[in-house]
Amino acid sequence: MNAFRQFRTVEPLKALCRARIIAPSTGYTQQQQLMTTMRINSTFLNRSRFMSTSTSGKGSYIHLPTRGLLQIHGKDASKFLQGLITNHMPRIENGGGGFLAAFLSPKGRVMYDVFIHPVNEPKDDSSSPSDPAYLIECDARALPELHKHIARFVLRSKVKMVGVTESFDVYSVLDDQPANNSNETSEDATVAPTNAKVMERLAKMNATIGMYDNRAVNLMGYRVIVPKGQTLLLPENYRQGTLEEYHVRRIINGVPEGIDDFIAGTSLPLECNLDYMNGVDFRKGCYVGQELTIRTYHKGITRKRIMPVQYFNPQDPEPSSIEFNKGASHVIPPQSELFPTKTTTPVPQQATSTSSARPVRASGKTGSNVGNIGLALVKLDHVKEGSTFDVMDREGATVRVKAFFPAWWPKQPESEEGGHE
Repeated sequence: MNAFRQFRTVEPLKALCRARIIAPSTGYTQQQQLMTTMRINSTFLNRSRFMSTSTSGKGSYIHLPTRGLLQIHGKDASKFLQGLITNHMPRIENGGGGFLAAFLSPKGRVMYDVFIHPVNEPKDDSSSPSDPAYLIECDARALPELHKHIARFVLRSKVKMVGVTESFDVYSVLDDQPANNSNETSEDATVAPTNAKVMERLAKMNATIGMYDNRAVNLMGYRVIVPKGQTLLLPENYRQGTLEEYHVRRIINGVPEGIDDFIAGTSLPLECNLDYMNGVDFRKGCYVGQELTIRTYHKGITRKRIMPVQYFNPQDPEPSSIEFNKGASHVIPPQSELFPTKTTTPVPQQATSTSSARPVRASGKTGSNVGNIGLALVKLDHVKEGSTFDVMDREGATVRVKAFFPAWWPKQPESEEGGHE
């Protein structure tokens, strides 16, 4: 049955649509749609069958066709994954919402960032329990290599794997809120909903597989997985968003994702903010790459992290806060090197020969980007000093770069603190 038939007919709302007070989805910008929708009396919107848990009661749902899915099931599935990922499988082995995790190399470098989702199949009347099953969600471009990586460790474990990307649709359901880097946060900005609340919200959306996306609490909404072609049940005032809107939301909030941000075998988990994004359990037992991860964490020194950056022309004023401008697009290839901006102050000539001068070292590397914003792995000390960087775009022109600390990060970066207790 069509999802829109699940809602009660709201004649006043239809009248507003006919009068073009509510703009149709085509031919209008997101800002225009939001402004016109805000003029509607909230009593009309509250007549939908399912209510949003957001404060504003509005939001969007975005199909993510760039995500791949690998199903792993079998008697040993939970134990098998426990020895390979950074998060703690007992948290989800009884079902419920999923979580963020990563597969590491033996040297402790991030290979693949993933979401692990319990399948949550309905219980039958059989007395014998079914084998646990999980969906591993990752960047679709990394799926073949991830499959090979996991298969290396199967050995005698009673697990089976199969690619199921073509059988499911992955969505991000976002509640409307300012997608900026404001330092104003509510008291409960770091409080995630309970597992029972998560499953209740998923059920209202006609889904059984998904999770509350707590990579940046209260900023990234829900991830929902449904069988291919199945319609989500959402309030009438939720609109269909675009993939670009999703990437803008995560980039502005400093949330890395996929192979453009997690270069396989290159960065450490803490450099990729997996500790901030609830993707690492530092109390679990052994897993591949654990030793270096734990040592780095207890040492308390992380000199570089992935942060949101804004690109601008060298002749333009330096931005004071990150702001997305689709028209000011700069094509910056991922993994382009960032160099400190050269000072215009003349440097006194040294008495010694300049032939022994060391070349300027890169201060970071770029990741994914949309328009004039992106993510980059940069040195924290340089960012705290207010430094800017230079990078070459695809045409060979110099582009200036300014990095910003996300508002949801701890007030003092851990590189400035002592060791962890």
